[in-house]
Amino acid sequence: YLRAIEQNVDFFTDKIVLDVGCGTGILSMFAAKIGKAKKVYAIECSSIAIQCQQIVIDNDLSDVIQVFHGKMEDITLPTDYVDIIISEW
Repeated sequence: YLRAIEQNVDFFTDKIVLDVGCGTGILSMFAAKIGKAKKVYAIECSSIAIQCQQIVIDNDLSDVIQVFHGKMEDITLPTDYVDIIISEW
């Protein structure tokens, strides 16, 4: 996943990214740090979302990554669109 983002930075730069089933947020952080995404919405249904939020804070990425705890179909994003959807599903 990291290599794919590294080799396609132009596709991520200044884009809005949705990470479905983000887990601990590793893909979200790759998109934010390496891909230089403008905003990343990280959605996780399980309680790992709580740890994900702390990991995002610990990595100084809370200005780019917004973590949501819940089912994708129950979440209303604060945007009308996303440019890229990523997932390890």
